[in-house]
Amino acid sequence: MRAVIDIGTNSVLMLVAKKKSNGAIELGTEKVMITRLGEGLTETGCISKEGEERTIAALKSFLQTCGTFNVAEITAISTEVLRKASNALAFIKRVKSELGIDIEIMGAEKEARLTYEASSIDFGKDIIVVDIGGGSTEFIKGPKPLEIASLPIGSVSLTEDFIHSDPVSDDDESELRTSIFDHLLHDVPIETSPETQNVIATAGTATTLMAMHFEVEKYDSKLIHGQKLSIDAVAKIIDELRERSVEERKELVGLQPERAEVIFAGAVLFHEVMKHLGLREITVSDRGLRWGLFYEKFCAG
Repeated sequence: MRAVIDIGTNSVLMLVAKKKSNGAIELGTEKVMITRLGEGLTETGCISKEGEERTIAALKSFLQTCGTFNVAEITAISTEVLRKASNALAFIKRVKSELGIDIEIMGAEKEARLTYEASSIDFGKDIIVVDIGGGSTEFIKGPKPLEIASLPIGSVSLTEDFIHSDPVSDDDESELRTSIFDHLLHDVPIETSPETQNVIATAGTATTLMAMHFEVEKYDSKLIHGQKLSIDAVAKIIDELRERSVEERKELVGLQPERAEVIFAGAVLFHEVMKHLGLREITVSDRGLRWGLFYEKFCAG
């Protein structure tokens, strides 16, 4: 078995799997822990002590899981959160010293390419992939050569920048939508052909919205992966979230309580992206960057 760990702004994900002799992938397990490593990053430029401790605890838990599955090799990467944090190297050194895990800070272009590769395995090459993370959002249009656009906004950063009331006020939502609209208008030149080109949404915001739409009590990738989510369904979820405080959101079926604070901004970003691309519906994938990295590192050739 091999393990790939993806340390993001909002969550840490792990894939444990192996390539079988016939080329198929045998899944050991997948784990997700929401640690908010990027909490406060927009304001301070640094990883907070609290976010660091939560992430270290998650990695320790993942190491125990790796032991259970007799994992022979661990590959760990991080993306926007460590690309931005001024104390990223200190965090990397601590993880290496305490846990023996080497972390690669992956560049935005490689992140986008591997995210696209993960989706292309199930959905073909002629796709557009939208990856809404905690600190950044990527758009990748195939087939090759890939067109890539990256925005420095995500569910965590937008929450910290624009959501100042609980429940969300009309003014907060208006400023949030205006900022997202401006980013999309000026920084996403990618054009879509929804009639002929499938658009794939990946990462935690997308899978959470699908789980909420289906009211999935216990997350099951088989119920989420490859399903289509309509823009009307997203708008309905936003209406539900808008009326509730963060604590009240935690009671919603399909929403992990740890995502309750950032899901509103993530959902609004998702909604604005669909409007910008002219989509009535979008296909959701729960196989993101970690899968693309696994394929490249352990299945190529």
